[in-house]
Order: sequence, then structure tokens, then C-alpha cells
Amino acid sequence: IIKMIRAALAYLQRKAEEMDNGIAKAILCCLQCCFWCLEKCMRFLNKNAYIQCAIFGSSFCKSSKEAFFLIMRNAARIGAITYVSGGVVFVGKVFITSLTTGVAYFAISEQLRDELYSVIGPLVFIAVIAWFISGMFMGIYDMGIATILQCFVADEEMFDDDQMYAQGSLKAWVDNHG
Repeated sequence: IIKMIRAALAYLQRKAEEMDNGIAKAILCCLQCCFWCLEKCMRFLNKNAYIQCAIFGSSFCKSSKEAFFLIMRNAARIGAITYVSGGVVFVGKVFITSLTTGVAYFAISEQLRDELYSVIGPLVFIAVIAWFISGMFMGIYDMGIATILQCFVADEEMFDDDQMYAQGSLKAWVDNHG
């Protein structure tokens, strides 16, 4: 629904540019920005609601509410670890892409050096594909980080220190870095 609204706003923005209407362009640009932010928030909430569904087996609406309030109660900790995990995911994508492209360079230069004019074209193609594939794998890794963090925070809220399921090393790491 939000993407459809953004598409309609983009259409109206193009029409406003054709008519050279400055006020309409500014208003539509602000609306486009607001709906972009709303879309990002909805994606974040949906991801966390699905994690809550998986952990507790509750309905999506109840899980959405529980995930929202769990995140609000632990906003600083979840924000810090989400920020760090975003950096780790980016570095992982760059590493996987670089390693794949490097191996492909050596394989191409060894096997096909006489058949190609330049290795740059195939390497760019391989790098783009490696970037998208590494993004898929690192997305799974990111979901795992978010799930473990939600499990930890829920465990911390539901049980006392001596009854928590989280191990001491995980608790110490989250306390030190989150």
C-alpha cells in the first residue's frame, strides 16, 4: 500500500515538474520523504513482528504490538546493536564480493587469458552478482542477529538473573556493547 502511494506521488512529482510548479514540487517531495520513512519503519516493525511470531507463536497483530513495546522499552540497546550489526553486514558483503571477484580474476586470467580482450567486463559482472548474493546471505545473518537480540531482551524481561536462559558470556557481551 505504501509503495503504491509512493508511486502515485512520484507520478504527481513528474507532472508538477512538467507544469513547473515549485510549491507542488516541494510539497510532493516532503510527502515522498515522509512515506519513505514510513515504509522503512513498517519494514522494521514487520521484521520484528515476524520474529515475535516465531518466538512466542502468537498472532501477527499481537506480535506486532509486543515487538513494538519490547523495542521501545529497550530502544538504546536494540538501536546500538542494530547499528553495529548493520556495519558487520556491510563489511561481510564487501568481503564476500571482494573475495569472489579476486578468485574470479585469478581463475579468468589463468584459464581464459588468451580468449578475452579484457577481464574487466566479466569481473564487473561477477562482482555485481556476488554483491547481490552476498546481500541475501548476509540478510539471513542479520535476521539471526535480530532474533537472538529479541530472544535475549525478552528473556531478560521475563526472568530474573538466576533464572535467565541466556549464558553468562552472552549477557556480559550485550551488557558491555549494548
